[in-house]
Amino acid sequence: MDVEAMYPDNFQDFDTWSSNIDHNMEYVAYKAVEFIEENANNDFFLYVNPTAPHSPDVLTAMSKDCRITVDGDFRSTMSTGWSVEGMTKEFGDDCMLYRANVRERAQSTSTHDLGSIWVDDAVGAIYKALERTSQLDDTVILFQLDHGKAGKDEIWEGGIRIPQFIHYPNGFGTASRTWDGMVSTIDVGPTFLDYAGISESNPHMYPMDGRSWKNAIDNILGSGDDWKANRCLFFESSEERSVRCGCDKYFQLSSSSPEKAEAAANGWPGWNTNTAEALVDLCDTSGNYVVADLSVTSPEAVNIIASEPQKAFELSGLLQCHLDKTKADVAPTYFECGGNTATPPPTPATLPPTPAPSLRGTTINPTNPPEEDTTPPIVHFFNTEAGTYLTTNTPVFHVWASDDSSIRSVKFQLRDPSGNIRNQVNGDLAEVSIDHEKWASPQMTLDESGEWAWRARVTDNSAARNQFLMPWVHFHFLGGDSPVAAAVGIIRAEIEELINGNNALRPKFLRLGFHDCVGGCDGCVNMDNGDNAGLDVPIDALVPIVEKYAHNAHITAAIGSTISRADIWALATLAGVDLAAGGAPSDVTWSMTHIGRVDCSGADAAGKGGPDPELPSPNLNTHELLDFFEQNFGFSSDETVAIMGAHSIGAAQRQNSGFDGPHGWVNNPNQLSNGYYDMIIGGSVDPTNFWDLIHAPQWTQETIENSNLDAPSRIQWFHQKTPDS
Repeated sequence: MDVEAMYPDNFQDFDTWSSNIDHNMEYVAYKAVEFIEENANNDFFLYVNPTAPHSPDVLTAMSKDCRITVDGDFRSTMSTGWSVEGMTKEFGDDCMLYRANVRERAQSTSTHDLGSIWVDDAVGAIYKALERTSQLDDTVILFQLDHGKAGKDEIWEGGIRIPQFIHYPNGFGTASRTWDGMVSTIDVGPTFLDYAGISESNPHMYPMDGRSWKNAIDNILGSGDDWKANRCLFFESSEERSVRCGCDKYFQLSSSSPEKAEAAANGWPGWNTNTAEALVDLCDTSGNYVVADLSVTSPEAVNIIASEPQKAFELSGLLQCHLDKTKADVAPTYFECGGNTATPPPTPATLPPTPAPSLRGTTINPTNPPEEDTTPPIVHFFNTEAGTYLTTNTPVFHVWASDDSSIRSVKFQLRDPSGNIRNQVNGDLAEVSIDHEKWASPQMTLDESGEWAWRARVTDNSAARNQFLMPWVHFHFLGGDSPVAAAVGIIRAEIEELINGNNALRPKFLRLGFHDCVGGCDGCVNMDNGDNAGLDVPIDALVPIVEKYAHNAHITAAIGSTISRADIWALATLAGVDLAAGGAPSDVTWSMTHIGRVDCSGADAAGKGGPDPELPSPNLNTHELLDFFEQNFGFSSDETVAIMGAHSIGAAQRQNSGFDGPHGWVNNPNQLSNGYYDMIIGGSVDPTNFWDLIHAPQWTQETIENSNLDAPSRIQWFHQKTPDS
């Protein structure tokens, strides 16, 4: 094998080479043409790697003498330059005259523009040499880029998807054709060997990762549907990994991933800086690959993993299979990790004392495994079932596996609350009996309160080393000094996420908390009472959180107390107030001081129904209002004034209360402040100055007629604004 006209910039430790050695496409083309002419009567393989338009700067390279090469300095033996038809020959073999022509055609000094023309001319020179030596029609020419135009060192489609052109008149004819099967650079080796008459079925063929597409093109020269739908390709850059099967592409991303940082900065749906896994659909509704450009948004802009967990699970297993079989410390294997048609097992449960139904993991088998039993081992999750709440930060996970053949290894893996996937660790065989093996992980450290997940990967002891991936098992870790506080913090975080997605829930949760606590905070609101109209909105918003956490036996077992629906409603009230009080002093917070409120009887699971306590009428005068709060809550007059000030948040709706809140209410209905009383006394008026107060804007009483609504008519005060108020 000859290596000539090598470009040194991407190699290390070439400090002794002349700084005048740079891009030199004339010399690269000259040596390629020389090789073609010397082998005009021989079969040959020629690999030409143009260095432009890669860095360093092409304009600078064009100013250097083309006679200075990696093979030596030829200035003393050559009066001009390298004679290359299609490049320098038309300029008397003078490189500088030819390069001036390149700059003139480019009308630019950019590396990309100059380099593209320079490379195009070099490829043209090689084409002419094949034509001149009567080898063109019988030569397979493959031209491709090293990375996509949208970027390098990232696993976006714009970086890993590249153009590839093939020219072979005796094989394909001379008409332009397109074949859109999904191929990879790893296919180039087996394909060229196939064209040379050395097929993959040859017993002496060295195993390779890629596949030959020769027969696919010969037989189809068309759609390539099978190669698009039934093939999976794997990609990696730095610590980022992805697998694409047909239209589906799955990502596993590190904490420092540039991909997720870019996606989060763009505000793409489903992406954020904590994204550890992503799933995207690269095709349109007709199943055609979407090519993104300036007018078409990339399909990778939408992370659909939340709506397609099963598909993400299947692809994560395929990706892990690929990572395992390509490790540097394992013997090479060349099977493909299968398609994307696997079915994940059902959600696992704790192994009971008596035999339980079996769980079978997603099987990751070779395309052509040996003829032996490759039935997945029966695997039961032995401890830390789904939904468990742990208070220890160093748990040990167990898997119980049963099969006719023994298990070779079990690996355990964690995913933290931020979505980062921790490194897999090898388990130990903890117990063996006639019908089962029990495997245990080492202590695995939990360092953050919140929802975690664990899973296991089982490798059997067959020659094929079949692997079986279990689904993620979700559990919570209650860290810190108080498991109760940690549990409340987890629930509160979900409530705050709910509120941040809809600011209108701030006042609605506050109103729900007050109406619930009249007569006792019991997690019930009687919706037959007209004064409770509209409370179905906050109640329904909290249903998923109530279903998940209220009277959760796992939480009770972990913290020794039960969190009720009434506790969750109270927590929502406090969270809503906390988020609404943007202008409050930093030391003023609304924290949960206790749990253990008792839910009423007679309501449905959401909390609608039950007792119907008397609510304070909106028609009470001042003395009646003070008496109500003193009798029902033991409030002083100051405390009653304070809670009435909560009317600064929210806006009454006529269809609910009969009051026309948006007209005459405070200016910012989503902020808890002094706005209610500011409006009463005239905004910025000094409340200690009697003469200012008596000249404050006047209020008038009007009747709100609601006969056309299912709400009572009301008498309401309206603020008459003066011209300067």
